[in-house]
Amino acid sequence: MKRKPLLWLMMIIGIVLFFQVKNVIFVTYKVEGISMDPTFSDGTELLVNKFSPKLSNIHRFDYVLFHGPNQNILIKRVIGLPGETIKYEDDQLFVNGAKWKEPFLKEQKKHKMGNVLTGDFQLEAITGHDQIQENHFFVIGDNRIHSFDSRHFGTISKDQIVGVKKHSE
Repeated sequence: MKRKPLLWLMMIIGIVLFFQVKNVIFVTYKVEGISMDPTFSDGTELLVNKFSPKLSNIHRFDYVLFHGPNQNILIKRVIGLPGETIKYEDDQLFVNGAKWKEPFLKEQKKHKMGNVLTGDFQLEAITGHDQIQENHFFVIGDNRIHSFDSRHFGTISKDQIVGVKKHSE
């Protein structure tokens, strides 16, 4: 008979510990706005790993949650990594001079208004550097026409990143 209350107590402690550990490792983020459409629509809730930027490398096309200008939390897609040169020309991403496909933009490119989805730019014109600096990333929203991103405020530092959601395509 004495074992049942002990078993219940252990189960309750286990459940509480589980949720505490979950809250330490992950952050829930609710997407606000249309800058990541159609990948993440306004109101989409995401579970983002807070330790990923500290324990593993951030890869091209991963999604990062970060402190943007005015300390707003933003989510964008990483397109440029430290040490790289990037540019857009004729709606095409070039990394270190090589073309990169962005299959996640395929549907948007079919329905774009006007000539291009992503306007032409070069990294140096935006940041003053010909390469992305160490521990910095160039990030862009998937809704290229309606996104406030690195094209406007420059690269983000690894220290600004709150969490990472790995790209699965």
